[in-house]
Amino acid sequence: MERQVRKLVVDHAETRWLTLRVDDDVKELRQETRAIRAIQERQSAILEEHTVILREHSDQLQEHTNQLQEHTARFDSVDAQLRSLTQMVGKVLERLPEEPAE
Repeated sequence: MERQVRKLVVDHAETRWLTLRVDDDVKELRQETRAIRAIQERQSAILEEHTVILREHSDQLQEHTNQLQEHTARFDSVDAQLRSLTQMVGKVLERLPEEPAE
């Protein structure tokens, strides 16, 4: 009976030691989880800031794209008018009498 009691005392001590180890591990895991959550929150905030900046840049890029399209259309119009004017000048020059050679 005495052996059984000693064995139970040893088993109890071992169980208690293991329980303390598990408690320590749980505390450590909770600390790490808190640290990870804090990092995730900071990263989420940074990501949100970058998302806002990206939207602003996208809007600016769209404005520049629109301006480029407007300028391209104007250039094409001016180019067409210049070609037309060049053709008209060429026709006028064809109609002019040639100057007499001296």
